[in-house]
Amino acid sequence: MHANPITQPTELRHAITLAGRDSAWPELTDQEALAMYILGFRFSIFDPDKGEYRLSIPYTTVRTIDRDELMFIQDAER
Repeated sequence: MHANPITQPTELRHAITLAGRDSAWPELTDQEALAMYILGFRFSIFDPDKGEYRLSIPYTTVRTIDRDELMFIQDAER
């Protein structure tokens, strides 16, 4: 019998509700940025004191119009 290797995800995904924010450049809330950071998303700027957050590139976004959501997708660091 062979043991199943533990596989790690190859990408990270996190959806936010836009709630009127611009889908091209939405400013993340403190809670959204923290949730993404905990999931393993990489940031070039992560400054909770100033409320400034910028995801490191590359990443992809997918808009789900009927749910007013924006999904961020970033390769998991290996």
